[in-house]
Amino acid sequence: MSLSFEGLGRLESKLKISAEAAPRVKRVVMKSGADLSNKTQELMNERYKGHWERNGKKRKWVYPTGTTRRSAVVHITDGGLTAYVAPQTAYFPYLEYGTRYMTARPTLSPAFHEVEPQFKRELKQAIKGKD
Repeated sequence: MSLSFEGLGRLESKLKISAEAAPRVKRVVMKSGADLSNKTQELMNERYKGHWERNGKKRKWVYPTGTTRRSAVVHITDGGLTAYVAPQTAYFPYLEYGTRYMTARPTLSPAFHEVEPQFKRELKQAIKGKD
């Protein structure tokens, strides 16, 4: 599962972003990607507190290792026009969406919805030539 900011290449060709606007757009993409990564990790710290593990009749509390949180980093591709944030653990979708045995603990989706409006505003300003 992953969320990413896509479509900037098409947007660039349709709006014919000038050579001077391209660096501003890339800065916005990098900043928004970093914001998404930071907010996702912050939510993971709040929501991933551990779980009970059953061993026969005994139960013990297992604390999170932080592997999923540490793997939620930003990757910049397409010459700086795409920011990609996706935790790299195989079990991340279970945490994000839940299972029939475990309730969902979404972190990436809420972070994306928080960062998205600011990204759109800043992108419009960058294209218009305002920093």
